[in-house]
Amino acid sequence: MRASRWVAAVLFAAGAVAVIEAQPGGFGGRGGFGGGGVNALVLTNSALQAELKVTAEQKEKLKPLAEKQAALQKRMPEIFKEAAGDKDRMKELFGEMREQGEKLQAELKTALDDTLTADQKTRLKQVERQMAGPRAFAADDVAAGLKLTDDQKGKVRGIMDDLGRDTKELFGGGGGKGGFGKGFDPERMAENQKKMEKLNKAAMAEVMDVLNDDQKKSWKEMVGAPFDTSKLFQFPGGGGGKRPRD
Repeated sequence: MRASRWVAAVLFAAGAVAVIEAQPGGFGGRGGFGGGGVNALVLTNSALQAELKVTAEQKEKLKPLAEKQAALQKRMPEIFKEAAGDKDRMKELFGEMREQGEKLQAELKTALDDTLTADQKTRLKQVERQMAGPRAFAADDVAAGLKLTDDQKGKVRGIMDDLGRDTKELFGGGGGKGGFGKGFDPERMAENQKKMEKLNKAAMAEVMDVLNDDQKKSWKEMVGAPFDTSKLFQFPGGGGGKRPRD
């Protein structure tokens, strides 16, 4: 199994918790190692590149950042070995990675703004919202675009709080039951990812019940045509499409 696949799984889990923890009051904030997870996938994910119609010339411009990202990913397996089950050390090492990731994401954001066309940026934002699922409604631009009332924001905040507690139970503390603190357990990660997908689906259904018909229509426009987000994160044993080959 290529290390980048497992890195994607780890970053997804860590980011899921961080997104919620970074949202005081339920709106605003960002998560993951520097945020902008979809942006990072533009560098290497062939399915996303195809969806955005990224040209060979654009890929070449982004190549230096792809190399930086690969170097950061290679650090992940080393962290688990170096921490050797020490949660405090694991937290410290992940903090270092987060700082490096934030710097990379800042560079990447600038590069994508300069490299992608307006249509590509619009589609990327749509895919990002699809990947975020119910968490997308905690973003200020989504709340404003849908013209959520204070009452609706309160209800969404409650749904997000519940989702946050359930997510932290699976992945809290740098992995929790996913095995971050005791060495990465791929099978447990895949199992937890399946559970997380169910939580997301249930939360999305609850949020949809909060919206009126006009807002639901606006939401469909915000996410655009459906994109198979399992192509962004594919885990062995399920939780993200078919099992990828080694």
